[in-house]
Amino acid sequence: MRKFLLFLYRVIKKILPAKLNFLIWDMYLSSLNKKSFSQYGEDLMINNYFDHKNFHKGNYLDIGCYHPKGISNTHLLHQKGWTGIVIDIDDYKLNLFKRRRGSSVECIKAAISNEASSEKVPVYKFNQPFSPYDTLSKEIAKMRSQEINLSYTTELIDQIDINSVLEKKRFDIINIDVEGLDEVIVNSINFEKFQPEMIVYESFDPFSPSKTKDILESNGYKLLFISGGSLGFIKKNVSS
Repeated sequence: MRKFLLFLYRVIKKILPAKLNFLIWDMYLSSLNKKSFSQYGEDLMINNYFDHKNFHKGNYLDIGCYHPKGISNTHLLHQKGWTGIVIDIDDYKLNLFKRRRGSSVECIKAAISNEASSEKVPVYKFNQPFSPYDTLSKEIAKMRSQEINLSYTTELIDQIDINSVLEKKRFDIINIDVEGLDEVIVNSINFEKFQPEMIVYESFDPFSPSKTKDILESNGYKLLFISGGSLGFIKKNVSS
């Protein structure tokens, strides 16, 4: 029945009001009750790693946080009492985090940048509820628009330097999902100052050599897992 209702919703969603679309999709994501809440089981590998290290409470940084439960790499950590900072470009998503995770989370509406700047930047938002395609890249937005046959709008929002966020507290895991710009963010981290236990990000081609992999390895990290398009790196000086 759940699969049929999901299929029916996908057929009619284009004719529904935007607010109703958001409500329905939130209800669906919030109703998920299973061992893993990630898209490809990343949260199980993250959770198992920290459990193996007897590391039961910590801080997470979730960039491009999407939803507090469904398709979330940090929901299991939240359930265990972890605290964190979530960053997104969408008010609706951030408001859900405020309501569902309460005082354990700080919410920031901003575009993550590789340098400090007071200028606002354009973000490209697709006209669908909880769009996974919203991006800071005009080129990627155009490509996605052609692929999925959806239009997008442009909004100017504040930008914040990744390293200024890392100054706020010590993060044990950084989770990044910002539609095509994940590696730019990872490459911009000042590893001389900041050494999170784990970094998870997405790549269009996770199995190929990359500058990002080289940077992580040269700064003391090793690959723990590849799941879907996600890569999880951990510090080499910590046995897995």
